[in-house]
Amino acid sequence: MPLSLDRPQRVLFYLPMVTNWWFVQIVEPLLRRLAAEGHEVHVLAPAPWCGTGLGPEELTRCTDLPDVRWYIMDGPDHPSTRTVPEDAEGLIGFVHSLAPDVVLCRTADHATAARFPGIVRLLMEGRFEPFAPPPRWILLAERPHDHGLLADLSAEQRARLRGMIVPAWGRLQQRLAPPAHERAALFDRLGIPQDRPVLLLPLECETEDNFLAMHRVGPRPNSALVRAFAEQVGDRATLAVTNHPLNDLHVDADALLATIGAHPNAVLLPPAVGALPATLAMARHADGMLLGDSKTFALAAFFGVPMLRQTRFATGAWLNAYAELPEFLDAVTTGAARTPAAEDAQLWFAQCLLNDAFDATGPQADMLARIARPVDPDRWEGALGWLEQTLPALFGAGIPAPV
Repeated sequence: MPLSLDRPQRVLFYLPMVTNWWFVQIVEPLLRRLAAEGHEVHVLAPAPWCGTGLGPEELTRCTDLPDVRWYIMDGPDHPSTRTVPEDAEGLIGFVHSLAPDVVLCRTADHATAARFPGIVRLLMEGRFEPFAPPPRWILLAERPHDHGLLADLSAEQRARLRGMIVPAWGRLQQRLAPPAHERAALFDRLGIPQDRPVLLLPLECETEDNFLAMHRVGPRPNSALVRAFAEQVGDRATLAVTNHPLNDLHVDADALLATIGAHPNAVLLPPAVGALPATLAMARHADGMLLGDSKTFALAAFFGVPMLRQTRFATGAWLNAYAELPEFLDAVTTGAARTPAAEDAQLWFAQCLLNDAFDATGPQADMLARIARPVDPDRWEGALGWLEQTLPALFGAGIPAPV
């Protein structure tokens, strides 16, 4: 049923995969706003485990919200709620007893959440390189990693959206354009051969709190993924491997380094190349990208890089992604690989920045209106105004567009 905005709603936050950062920066501002607007707010989450769940620190922050109802799952099976709940039927039955109108989830287990009553949406990261608004930007999704999907817009709406982002797009292209002859010098410095294609492999996050990794199609852990790609690619291409920033901080790299050392066709890049993150810097020069569920597909879209995407989720047709490595490798090595459609890339970024994603602490965090109207041209100007404040170097009013 469509969501009614003319009466208070019963909203449930279901948070088995919430970290302290996510709660403080995103969930708490959202539930405070909903409570202040007069909605009935409930929170269902497990006790702390593996860096996720709600404990005394999070609950103490909200003692000034007496009308919010809290339900903490602390039984022996609560760790299973992060992936596949041991008592899924009991969990689903409890949520039915609450009878929420809306369920907002931070969870990797979208299959169980899909059986909840009401309108169910996942809280997902909404920050995509290279535009990169602050990390507190999120979006609402029905599944975790459906990437690059375009809304059903009229031709007029598509033209309007693209037009709103074109000036910032041009500025960013100018800023990120590599200097002449950079590729050869960079490859020499990084030990990358220049006589064969380079395939960029951005590794996904493997910290203990990232239960979304359960959906990965490729081998796990990342060292096994690198080994598999290196052995399949052979001497036809070089793998330029970049680690996830959180892996660099929190995950032991011994197995990854050993795998790289055992495969001469793979090179592990440092976290940064010059002033840029390594993945962004190398995306400007890569002949192809090897992707799973990583958000770095957006870099391939921006720079027009052919991509292989192996995933359980949907991929926008305009990305022209390959699903099988042999076909992709043949296309890249012969120079005939499909690339993302340039105009649709602009449209998708515009849709993401102006319609879909939003700052959880900003005026655009009107959650229920977004659920009721997933596409709303009336909010695009306001979103652009917020971007002018958030990313003034790209969107600031009065900045001349590039020639």
